[in-house]
Amino acid sequence: MKKDFDETILENEIEFNNRFKRIKRPAFLGAPKTVKESKSPVTIYLDTDIIEYFKHEAENSRTDYQTLINQTLREKINNPQSNKNVDEIIERLLQDKDALSRLKAELESV
Repeated sequence: MKKDFDETILENEIEFNNRFKRIKRPAFLGAPKTVKESKSPVTIYLDTDIIEYFKHEAENSRTDYQTLINQTLREKINNPQSNKNVDEIIERLLQDKDALSRLKAELESV
């Protein structure tokens, strides 16, 4: 059986690199870089229950759990005040007796 691969090329790194160059793929119609191209690998320690939650959600949504973590962080960055605003509104409503009376009346009518 004849060998198709010349193993002597492995001995000379320059010759190897010249023969096996990476070919850059052209950008399709000047498309912008995808999010994946701009990602950086990191090591982060998260609580086990957090990882399990995202893995479970990933199974349900048929996506990667790391993608879900990334999306959640991005939503938090893009809407940093959303959770604070809701908490502030609830706190103000709990202290407003008129609002609580109206809420009680609405709930009783349901």
